[in-house]
Amino acid sequence: MENAVKKSYISNVGNGRVTFIGNDSTAAAMASISQVYEREAEEYMELNDIAEKNLEENGVVIMGSTFAKEMPVGELVQSFELDYNVYNRSFTDLSIADAKELFAACAQTLEPAKIILQLGETDLERGFKSVPELIKEYIALVKDIKKRNRFSDIVIVSVCENANGIQPAEFNAQLEKMADELGCKYADITEAAKDNMPSVKAFSLLRRFMRNGISFCEAMTMVEY
Repeated sequence: MENAVKKSYISNVGNGRVTFIGNDSTAAAMASISQVYEREAEEYMELNDIAEKNLEENGVVIMGSTFAKEMPVGELVQSFELDYNVYNRSFTDLSIADAKELFAACAQTLEPAKIILQLGETDLERGFKSVPELIKEYIALVKDIKKRNRFSDIVIVSVCENANGIQPAEFNAQLEKMADELGCKYADITEAAKDNMPSVKAFSLLRRFMRNGISFCEAMTMVEY
């Protein structure tokens, strides 16, 4: 299974981008978004116009920083033969403090059954705030998302070590505690950092959080991976 996924992953990854002309609603939403994220946010909002909505029964939105942004979700959904929609609404170098406005503009309208958050990586790299300060911002974000998407399950995902030398153990421990206190699920994907293809491994670990139940075949392929 691993070789098949990697073959598909390598053959399908591209670097093309799509340019859209924004409409009035897009322009209004962009007004509250930092210029740092403008291009990515505009693209996501335009994609939402053609994306399948009302995903409450079995749809997934991923929002994270650079690690999640680089996850080729479309190719991995095909490789793992998933039968539900997974939309990646992640941003390069996204900080926790900026995620609230971006979620509201780029993910809320999809109304997914599952919301997967993988944030904190950029904040730990910058080192401007302490772990308690970051957790406080994360709590505010989750509470805001819960108000906007009352029927969505929220999954809080751990941060992995990376080439920039971050040590996320303390942060991840607080994330797990926070998830429990807020009634969210916690997904530990730290082992993905040691894999030769971290994105594939992380996605494999997250699959069991993406739907209400898994089939016997899915369970077996997770074990095999």
